[in-house]
Amino acid sequence: MSSQARITSIDALESFRAELIQYNTKARVALEDMTSETRRTKDWLDHDRKNHWAAQIHKRTKLLEQAEQELYSANLTSPLASNALQKMAVQKAKRSLVEAEEKMRVLNEWRKRFDRLSNPPLRQLDPLFALLGQDLLREVASLGESIKAQQAYAEAAPVTPPPETE
Repeated sequence: MSSQARITSIDALESFRAELIQYNTKARVALEDMTSETRRTKDWLDHDRKNHWAAQIHKRTKLLEQAEQELYSANLTSPLASNALQKMAVQKAKRSLVEAEEKMRVLNEWRKRFDRLSNPPLRQLDPLFALLGQDLLREVASLGESIKAQQAYAEAAPVTPPPETE
């Protein structure tokens, strides 16, 4: 039995280490992109859309009040007239306000549903972040040290085997 190890390809270990570093980088970027996109979507629902529909409700409420005021004024000036245009404007403003209130209701449902559906998978990623951020980097460093040790061993002068006895 030989007392010396035969190291044939340290290059394969170095290549594996380089691929591992590349994988770690790409995996972290993908995870960070996913969490960022989830956070942006949540912010969009919680702020942008909520503010938009709140403003629309406010605007449409003002338009309804204005249309009702115009109908009231028209009824005062000519009580016997049908005032069909003003009545149609009031109905249109009511429908528009109801639509905005419905959009806000749907938005609130989606905000709750989004949190309920997105939070569990995001929490499941925490161990993967730890693996990529700490454990894998530690293993890459350890692999680097192993490669150095094997290179030093391979470069050491070969030991002559003892003469064989018969």
